[in-house]
Amino acid sequence: MTTSGRSPEPPPPPADGVDLQDHTVAIDLLDRAAEANLQAAGRRGAVVDLPATGRLLVSGDLHDHGLNFMRLLRLARLHRDEGHHVILHELIHGPHRVNGMDLSIRTLMRVAALKIQYPKQVHLLLANHELSQLNGDEILKDGVSVVKAFDEGVGYIYGDRAGDVSAAMAGFVRSMLLAVRCPNGIMCSHSLPSPRMLDAFDTTVLDRVPNDDDLRSRGAAHTMVWGRNQDQAVADALGQSWDTRLFVMGHQPAEMGYFALGESMLVIASDHNHGQGLPIDLSRRYQRDDLIRELVPLASVVASTDA
Repeated sequence: MTTSGRSPEPPPPPADGVDLQDHTVAIDLLDRAAEANLQAAGRRGAVVDLPATGRLLVSGDLHDHGLNFMRLLRLARLHRDEGHHVILHELIHGPHRVNGMDLSIRTLMRVAALKIQYPKQVHLLLANHELSQLNGDEILKDGVSVVKAFDEGVGYIYGDRAGDVSAAMAGFVRSMLLAVRCPNGIMCSHSLPSPRMLDAFDTTVLDRVPNDDDLRSRGAAHTMVWGRNQDQAVADALGQSWDTRLFVMGHQPAEMGYFALGESMLVIASDHNHGQGLPIDLSRRYQRDDLIRELVPLASVVASTDA
């Protein structure tokens, strides 16, 4: 499949002309995006099954990397064809803070706007950082609580209505998918359970919208998005349960933007200068090494915000 970072025209910016700092706008946006997630075409439980034709662009963790977000949209070309799809996940908790505050809710809002703009084409995966923000679980980065820094950022932007915005954000996060399944045997998810958690893992979590038990610590959704260091036995067991040959994931650090796990898993990252995007032809059958050859370095893509 031939892929180019160029398109005749840049995609329109998500939320262009929308005042995301207005709490009423923010709440309405998050509520409508949550409903769009839950009513997505092809959704059953926590999975969307994509059609047998078209094109999918898979991202890795984004972590508030605004430039790579725009590069991914340029690659996805959602505005050019309704058969173009994109997967986004791990949107918040970036490395850059303003006076100690994390303002990455702005990226979350832009992605919510994108979901509303292209409801059949944008697919949002639940990731461990959004889930930790939902649950109030501690994550420390460089000695800083990213959950607290995010809350402070929401408070700074929305003042005494921050609680209402956070409640709307919680509904949006709860509505996210655990997986996207392609007809060619590829499944995309934020992660998979760690080997030590596999025996107790409830594979039927994909058959339902995750509930409170699924989302809390040691619940099935929590176990899935937090898993690391998977071995081939994990891929084999889950592949059999979920009728899947290849898994594409994020969550784990990938210094060069990707790495392979076992024979049938690929981890990609989109949150740094070596970040990657993965275009997939939904009508084509791939092996893992074929997917590696299709990877596009995001630094090679000219986004509308590039100089």
